[in-house]
Amino acid sequence: MKTLAKTGVTRELARYVVELDVRSLSEATVEHAKQALLDLIGIAVRASATTVISASVRRAVTTLDSEGTATAVGYGPRFAPQYAALLNGCNFHVLDFDDTHERSSLHPGAPVIGAALTAAEQTRGSGRALIAAIVAGYDVIVRVGLAALPAVHYARGFHPTATAGIFGATAAVARLHRDSAELLESAFGINLSQSAGSLQFSVDGAQTKPLHVGLTAHNAILARAFAAAGVTGPAEALEGRSGFLHAYSDGATAAGVLDDWDGVHEIDRTAFKPYPCCRYMHSAIDVLSKIVRERGVTPESVERIRVSLPAAGMRLCAYPEEHKRKPQSLVDAQFSMYYAAAATVLRGSVRWDDYAQRSDPAIASLIERVVVCEDPGVEALFPRMAALVEIDAGALHERRLSATPRGEPDDPLGWDDIIAKFNDLTGMVYDAARRERIIDTIRRLEKVDDIRTLTAELGA
Repeated sequence: MKTLAKTGVTRELARYVVELDVRSLSEATVEHAKQALLDLIGIAVRASATTVISASVRRAVTTLDSEGTATAVGYGPRFAPQYAALLNGCNFHVLDFDDTHERSSLHPGAPVIGAALTAAEQTRGSGRALIAAIVAGYDVIVRVGLAALPAVHYARGFHPTATAGIFGATAAVARLHRDSAELLESAFGINLSQSAGSLQFSVDGAQTKPLHVGLTAHNAILARAFAAAGVTGPAEALEGRSGFLHAYSDGATAAGVLDDWDGVHEIDRTAFKPYPCCRYMHSAIDVLSKIVRERGVTPESVERIRVSLPAAGMRLCAYPEEHKRKPQSLVDAQFSMYYAAAATVLRGSVRWDDYAQRSDPAIASLIERVVVCEDPGVEALFPRMAALVEIDAGALHERRLSATPRGEPDDPLGWDDIIAKFNDLTGMVYDAARRERIIDTIRRLEKVDDIRTLTAELGA
C-alpha cells in the first residue's frame, strides 16, 4: 500500500481510493475481483427470476418513475442508475449466497459491486477501471467494518454489510467517476447519514436484509451525485465526534481503519459461498456433510446432533429457539441452524432448490433431534466462523471442530467452482451460449474497453 501523508482518517481513506494504481494489483487480486463479479451476477439472475422478495422490490421500483438506461442484472437496461444499483445490490444479496469476509463478519461484494457495476456503465468505464473500483471498495468496506469492532457492532444490532457497506459502495462509485479525494470525502460525509441496517429481521424472518444492501448501493449513487453537484458532506465521517466509529460502536478507534492494516487487499481475504445460507452455519454444514458421507449416516439412525456456534452466529441462527426450530419463511430457513443441520443430514448439503421443500416432515423430524448451543472454545476463535459438531447415530459418536468454513482463502473455491455455481443458478434463465459469453467476457475483463460489452448480456 502506498504511504499516505497523515491527515484525518476519512480523508486518508479517500486519498487511498482515488490514488490506487490498478497496475500495482497482482494477478491473483485481479482474478479474485473477476470471480466476485461472476459469482454475484449468477446469484442476481436467479434471484430476479424466482424470489418473492426480488419481485416485491422490483414492483415497488416500477411505481417510482424509475425508467432510464441503466442495467439491472436479470431485468435489462430500463432503470435510472440509482434504481439499477438498488436492484443489483438487493438481488446480489437476497439468496444469502454472496461472498463473505470472515474477520469483519460482512458481505463485501453485494453493496460494492451493486453500485460499481452501475457506475461503470454510467461512465462507460473499462474492465480495468471496474476491477480497480471493486478492489478499492472491498478495502474500504472491510477496513471500516473491522474498525467498528464486529462483535460490538453486531451486539448493538447493526447489519455491517449495510452500515459499513455504504462507505465501500461510495468509494467504488467515486473511483469510477475519477473523483478527487475531497469530493469522495464529502460523499462519505453525506452517506454517514444513510448508514443503516438493523438485525431485527432475524427475529421474525422479515425481508429487509437484502433491501438494506440495495439501498446502500442506491445511496452510493445518490451521494456521489450530490457531492459532485456541490452539496457538502461533513468532514471526518468516520473518526469525528458524531462520526461512524463513535456512533455505531464502543471502544472503536480510527487506527483500525488504516494504521493496523498490513496492506493486503481485502478481496484476497474474501470467501465465496458454497451454500445459500448464513455464513455462520457453513462450518457446521461442512462437518456434517463429511460425517454423513464418510460414515454412511442415515436420517433414521440419528439420535442427536449438537452444534456449537460463536455468539454472533447464535444470535442470527439459533435465537429465539422456538422460532428457529420452525422456520416459516425462506429467510427463516436461511438463518436456522436447526434447519441447516437437518437438511444436511437428509440431503447431504444445503442447496438453493431444496428450500422449496423446507416444510418436508422429514426435516421437522430431524430438527427435533438438533441442539444448538454456545461453546467457549468456539467463541474463543471469533471472528473466525467456527463450529463444533457432535453427532450420535447408533454406535457412532463423532465430535469434530471446524475452525473455518470451505471457501475461505486457505480452502478456496476456484474458477471451476465459481463457473459451476454460475451455470447452476442461471441455467433456467440464460441459454448455454449466453452463459459462455458472460463467462468469457468476465474472465478477460481487464482487456474489455467498455463495460457495456458485459452489461448488454445481463438482461432478462
